[in-house]
Amino acid sequence: MNWRAAPRRAFPYLIAAAGGFLIAYTAVFLFAFPAEVLPDDGILPNVVGKTFEDASATLQKAGFPAQQGETRFHKTIAANVVLQEDPPAGSRQKRGTNVVLALSGGQKSAEVPVTTNMSQQQARIAIENTGLVMGGVTEQVSDAPRGLVIATSIPAGTKVELPGTVDIVVSKGPATVMMPDLYGRGLGEARSTVEQIGLRIAGVSRDTSSLQPENTVIRQLPLAGNSISAGGAVSLTVSHFPPPPTTRIDTGTSAPPPSPAPAPE
Repeated sequence: MNWRAAPRRAFPYLIAAAGGFLIAYTAVFLFAFPAEVLPDDGILPNVVGKTFEDASATLQKAGFPAQQGETRFHKTIAANVVLQEDPPAGSRQKRGTNVVLALSGGQKSAEVPVTTNMSQQQARIAIENTGLVMGGVTEQVSDAPRGLVIATSIPAGTKVELPGTVDIVVSKGPATVMMPDLYGRGLGEARSTVEQIGLRIAGVSRDTSSLQPENTVIRQLPLAGNSISAGGAVSLTVSHFPPPPTTRIDTGTSAPPPSPAPAPE
C-alpha cells in the first residue's frame, strides 16, 4: 500500500465534503436569516408624467405599491397625470414601501350658476362666488320685469375654465307698458313708479290753483290706462303754493313823516 498516494486520492473527496458542508450551511443560514443576507430593496422608478394607472403598474412591477395622494389643478397638464412621487424617483427604498403619487386635476374650472330672474347685483354675487367674473351687461326688451336677468352669454350649468367671464342680459321691460294712475301721489313716488316700469319723466309743471298738498300730482300725460312704448316720456303737473305776499307792519318805531311847510302870510 502506497501511503504517499493515499492523501492524493482522498483530496477530491475532502473537497466535495467541504463543498457539501458549505452548501448545506448556506441553505440553512438563508432559510433562518433571509432578510439579513439578501436585503429586499430597490431603486424607485420615475413615474412622473404617466397616468396613475400606468404609474401604478410600473411601481407594482418594481415591488412598490402606489397610493393616490393630493390632487393639484394645473393649467397645462391633463387630469390624472402624476405630478410628483414620494419617496422621490431614483431613491433606494425597501420593497413594499408605499409610493404616494400627487396627481394633476387639470385646468381649474367652475360651473356657470343660474341667474335668471335675479337682479344685476344678485347675479354678480352668484357668478363671483363660483370664481368667475361678471363681464358686460346689455339690455333687451322682454316681458320680464325691468332690471331682472333674462340670459347669460354662457348657459347655466356649463363648465368654464378659470379665469373666465360671464356676460349677462337684463330685461328692459316689455315693448309697451300700461300707464299707471299717478293722480294724488307725491312727485318722488310718481317719479319712482314711472322709472321702474321703464318710462321717463319728460317734464314737471306746477299749478298754483290746486288745493292738493304741495308737489302732489294733479295731471299726467299720457293718461292712466293708455299704452306707451318702453322708454317713453311722461309729463306731470303738480300742485304748488306760491309764497304769500310780504306784508309790512308799522310798529311805530319808524321816523314820522315830515311836517308840511307853513303857508305864506
